[in-house]
Amino acid sequence: MIPTENIGNKFEFISVAGERCKQLQRGARPRIETAAHKPVTVAMQEVISGVIPYSYGPFPEEYAVVKVAEVTTEAYPADGAGMDNREPGS
Repeated sequence: MIPTENIGNKFEFISVAGERCKQLQRGARPRIETAAHKPVTVAMQEVISGVIPYSYGPFPEEYAVVKVAEVTTEAYPADGAGMDNREPGS
């Protein structure tokens, strides 16, 4: 079982490990000592151990709340550029 205290969810884990795997395939050295040889396994072990720093920015609730003007669902009156004024065949 994968310990989840260092990662938020499976998608986040796979995304971060996948990017690290690409770096390892291009010749980057592992940041931990491991018996694994495959870049995917090494990348996952690095993410699980917490040596790969990453951040997706602040959560949405940390943004300032902006008041929005009144929203209406009323239709606007036709201004002469509607479907009735088209030329035939266009």
